[in-house]
Amino acid sequence: MRRDGVAVVRPQQSTVSLPGELQYARQRADLCGAGNAVGVGLRGEYFSARDLAGPVLFTRVDRTVDFDAGFEIPAEYAGQVRSARWTGWIKPPVAGKFRFHADAPGMRAKVTQLWVAGDGAPADATVEMALGRFYPITVELSAIDSSFQGRWRLEWTAPHGLRFVIPTALLFGPTGG
Repeated sequence: MRRDGVAVVRPQQSTVSLPGELQYARQRADLCGAGNAVGVGLRGEYFSARDLAGPVLFTRVDRTVDFDAGFEIPAEYAGQVRSARWTGWIKPPVAGKFRFHADAPGMRAKVTQLWVAGDGAPADATVEMALGRFYPITVELSAIDSSFQGRWRLEWTAPHGLRFVIPTALLFGPTGG
């Protein structure tokens, strides 16, 4: 009560702890900050023989691993590519267990040196990934068959349960030599 008889209403204190709010705000700022680069895709190496053998015909950055039977090969190499490998880093948008999918014949994926999809991977393989960390990834397509009519696609099932092609923004080319 003030001297003039007017009641003073004081705001109630928040039940949310300020340190927790600050930590949450910092985490969100880190996701949106300059330190959180946007990916450009993976480095693709295209080979003249099956099983990643023979000389590398050409190398390029592929925004995603999602190709139809046409495979979008440069005209000068049409009919010569027999296998391919994509390498780089993947950065998950959320923390949790991810399941990778490489369903095309002769295709498989390795994350953190473990086969997680395709030939050589356990059927129920998952990878526990932390928010903001980069993980090495290799995707191999050991045999490109000209009669194949499907798609070569690298997908994952995120912790929330949705399955989709891994987007460009989460794929980063290899660093160093």
